[in-house]
Formats: sequence, structure tokens, C-alpha cells
Amino acid sequence: ADASPADPRVSLHAISGVRTSETMQMHITLGGVSLLALIDSGSTHNFIAEEAAARATLPSPTPEKMRVTVANGERVPCQGAYRAVSFHIDQEAFSEDFLSLPLAGYDVVLGTQWLATLGPILWDFRTLSMTFWREGHRVCWRGIAGPAGPALKSCSGRDFLDAIITEFDGIFAEPSGMPPPCGRDHGITLLPGSAPVAVRPYRYPAAHKDELERQCAAMLTQGIIRASCSAFSSPVLLVRKPDWSWRFCIDYRALNAIIVKDAFPIPVVDELLDKLRRARFFTKLDLRSGYHQVRMRAEGIPKTAFRTHDGLYEFLVMPFGLCNASAMFQALMNDLLRPYLRRFVLVFFDDILIFSETWADHLRHVRTVFTVLHQHRLFIKRSKCAFVVESISYLGHTISAAGVAMDPEKVQAVAD
Repeated sequence: ADASPADPRVSLHAISGVRTSETMQMHITLGGVSLLALIDSGSTHNFIAEEAAARATLPSPTPEKMRVTVANGERVPCQGAYRAVSFHIDQEAFSEDFLSLPLAGYDVVLGTQWLATLGPILWDFRTLSMTFWREGHRVCWRGIAGPAGPALKSCSGRDFLDAIITEFDGIFAEPSGMPPPCGRDHGITLLPGSAPVAVRPYRYPAAHKDELERQCAAMLTQGIIRASCSAFSSPVLLVRKPDWSWRFCIDYRALNAIIVKDAFPIPVVDELLDKLRRARFFTKLDLRSGYHQVRMRAEGIPKTAFRTHDGLYEFLVMPFGLCNASAMFQALMNDLLRPYLRRFVLVFFDDILIFSETWADHLRHVRTVFTVLHQHRLFIKRSKCAFVVESISYLGHTISAAGVAMDPEKVQAVAD
């Protein structure tokens, strides 16, 4: 059924977390904890995120179910209501009802339901201040100043997506320096009694030597390799990429033969794709040199040594080609995105798929994943990403609201 004028409505700012220079946000105290609130005249009711309600130890919401209309016309489910919730802003005390709703970037939205109780308000968006009279005294609040996104050209969902991408432009940068330590820095455990392996370097034509020198110089500058005096040594290969550039590959087969194998389970593609039923919107992210975003443990660094025609080097980050690298990276990504896995995120090594039933949900989901990547200094390659599409190729399949099918290009390749 169509939404009626009395139905709860929420703005795209509240759902997406997008901020502009006129966004009024404040800290409120609710249940003894500080929560970030959006003061939003574009939302009719007050809303609270489920996670924020849990932090404030609110009792379970009343079981009433309803749908909230988003500014773009979509409707999202509300999971219940919290009645007569007390909270403070500075010294002012309030008691309001809140609807439980997934939010992005904010814990609470205070809409016109609450604003109407304040009476006439003098707003100054240049200073982000609001002034009004309450119970015989003058109240003046100033909002939280913070980085604002670009001005929105319109209120379309696409403009909100562009604003989120711009806000998180740092995750699209070229990584520099070492990645931060994480709980899963990569180690190499050898089988008992194993001796160091040292494989002679391959012979290279002159053009390959130039490319090897160029790529080694770039990695030295980036700080992810260093000169080595290790007893280990593996040879290097150059392999053509689809775009005809060269991929730097190390032949770790001799080393892999003496490494204790990790039993971490690799996801089964069909089981992953089973989670996509009813999804209509998809975003695919490709991590930039994903394995290089994981540090090596100190004791494993000498074992990564590789030799070219002009020297011996070793990796300070996890290189491609080690037998346990893929399992290690899958475990790391599972750890970071665990709260969202199979709810609205799939991860297969360095390929991340975000899927949602509505535009509004998708904006929130994209922001959530971007926030995790930013917090852990993981970078993605924009040229290999696809944002908010209704049909996408992923893991050899074409995915859309109609279902999952084999990618026609893969089928043709097998037929040929």
C-alpha cells in the first residue's frame, strides 16, 4: 500500500549518514551514554539505531511493526518503538518516543516530532546554532563542527552515493608505507627438519630485466620490500595481465612444499551466492594489492626472500604466491566484516560484494563497509569497482534481482 501523509518518514541524510555544511548534529545523553544525534527537519519522527539502543541498555522495543517511508519513496521496516525515553541535551531534559530503524553515521535522529515541542526556533546554519525559549529561559545550542561532504546537487539516491564516495576518498588512494599491525599478521611455519630452500633465479631477456628493476624500485620506495641476506631464495616470474602490463610473480613452489598448511576453510562459491535472494542492488569492491595490506611477522620475513638478476630482497608484507596467503587473507576479511557477513556482505578473498533490497539500505550498507575499510587502512581500486548496479558479474556468475546465472562470457570461454 502507498504511504499515507501520517506515516513515519525519514530523510536520506539520516539513512545514508551524508553530511553537508548545514547538517546539525549534537551529542545527547541517553541511558547514561553519549550518542550522536542528527537534528533533522526532514524526518517526521524520532529514530534510534538498534546498536545505540543496546548501548543505552534500553528495554526491548514494543513489538509493533510498521514501515517508514524514505525521502526517495522507498519503505523500510521499523522493528518497534521505545516509549517515553528520557534524554538530555546539555542541561535540558526531554522524554520522547523513538522508532527503531537502521541508521548510518548517527545513533539517533531527532525529527519534527521533537522539534515541534520546542516552539519557535531561530536557526543559523552558518554557525550551526539553534536558539529558542523553554520554560521561561533562553536556550542556545551549537552543533558539532566537523568535516562536511560536498554540496548535494539534488536529493537523488545517486547524489547521496557520490557524497559517500567523496567522503571516503582516502580508501581509493594508492597505499604508501607499511600497513598497520593487525591481529592476523602473517607467519610461515616450516615442517620439522626443513632446511632453507634456495632456487636459482631464472634467465630473463633484457626487457624483462628492465621491468623487474622498475617494479623492485617501486616496492623499495613504497617500503614493502627491503634488501636481504637470507638463506632462502625463490625466483621471480613476469606474467602478462589482461591489460598487457606485467604482474610480478614469485615462484614459491619449493618453499610451499615445506610449509605447514593452514586448514582455514575457503568459502564455497555456491553457498555464498545462496545468500543473495531478494537483493536488488549490488556494489562490488576490489581491494588494491590486497595481500600487500597485511604485515609479515618478523620471523617469516627472511623466508619470503626472492632473487632477481641484480639482488636478493625480502617482503615486509604478505606476498602473493605463498600457499597459506589466501586462507590468511580470507580469515582477516572475515574477522573485520564478521558482523555483516551474509547479512549484506559477501567476501571471497579480496573481492567484496555488498547487496541490499532497497536503495536506502544500500547507501547505509556501503557506508558501513567503507567505514570498516577506513578504520583498518584497507584500500580499494576504484577502476575495478562497480557501485549500486542491478546486475553484476561476481565469481563467474551474473547476479541480479532475477537470480543467479553463470556468466555468459565464462560459458562461452568453456565452449570455445
